[in-house]
Amino acid sequence: MTHPIDPVVVRAHADVLELFRTDTAVDPAGLAAVCRAARDRLAALPDLDPDNPRSWTSYELITTDVQTLLACLREVNVPSSESQDFRSLLIRVLRYLYAADGTKTGARLAEIIYSEWEARMGESHMDTLQAAERLAACLHAERDAKRAQPVFEKIFRLRSGKFGDDHPDTLLAACNIGACLGQLEEYSAAFHLYRDTVRRCERRLGRDHRTTMLATFNLAACLRKLGEHERALTLYQDVRRWYGRVSGENSLETLDAEVGIAKTLHELGEYERARAINADLLTRFASLAGKAHSRTAQARSRLVENLRALGRNGEADEVEGISHPDF
Repeated sequence: MTHPIDPVVVRAHADVLELFRTDTAVDPAGLAAVCRAARDRLAALPDLDPDNPRSWTSYELITTDVQTLLACLREVNVPSSESQDFRSLLIRVLRYLYAADGTKTGARLAEIIYSEWEARMGESHMDTLQAAERLAACLHAERDAKRAQPVFEKIFRLRSGKFGDDHPDTLLAACNIGACLGQLEEYSAAFHLYRDTVRRCERRLGRDHRTTMLATFNLAACLRKLGEHERALTLYQDVRRWYGRVSGENSLETLDAEVGIAKTLHELGEYERARAINADLLTRFASLAGKAHSRTAQARSRLVENLRALGRNGEADEVEGISHPDF
């Protein structure tokens, strides 16, 4: 489903285009002034939620403007690290690219931003670390855990040194390291890290905290890979209830928790229960994130797998779009 672009974003886009049409953009000094004005105009945009698919069409337009502007800023040596509002916008753009399957672009953009902010503000600056986190997240999403893991480990080290091991940002970094271990199939190491992180989160942040839920979700995934399906299912169900209550029944987080439940049920041989969940998820992901989104495609693949396990191959072919000619 395509959602309308926020009118505030449309106006900002038009304003930025108009700025670059002015005669002052011809000479370097004039271009620098235009770049600053465009940067400040975009920085004034409202804080749209980049994790909400309803904002993605707006962020698609914002990202186009940001990419063009960053190239111009580098050309005239105007920093993208000014101001706080512009840095926050860039982080949101990177979050959008991660959530909306734009991780190749996200990794390239994050690398540029992280490199500049590290040079201008230092490696320990909170926003520099957020840019590094976005870079590593996009690399991880691109199945490049070998490059992502050292970045996450650096973030953990710097946050731990600055805030301590039990700070929420440090605990989030630990979760991200565990995700890399899981992708590298180091499940035992990931399990011990997640078990410790969940305990720390519950002690420091409480059970009812987003980072605690992320760590619990990842622990469930790790347990499933280790064959502890009943324990994994219980945790997935707990996480699903929490996200449903806090983020809403149709948030991506809630649906992702349902994905974990469906995967676990299939591996337990509960093919019909898994099929029912995946059939529902296919419709909901398509409606929320779009038919072309990876989550939608994965839901379709899981549904096909469920149907074939049930011996319902004709239905599986139909879901896959396989046609059988009449003879």
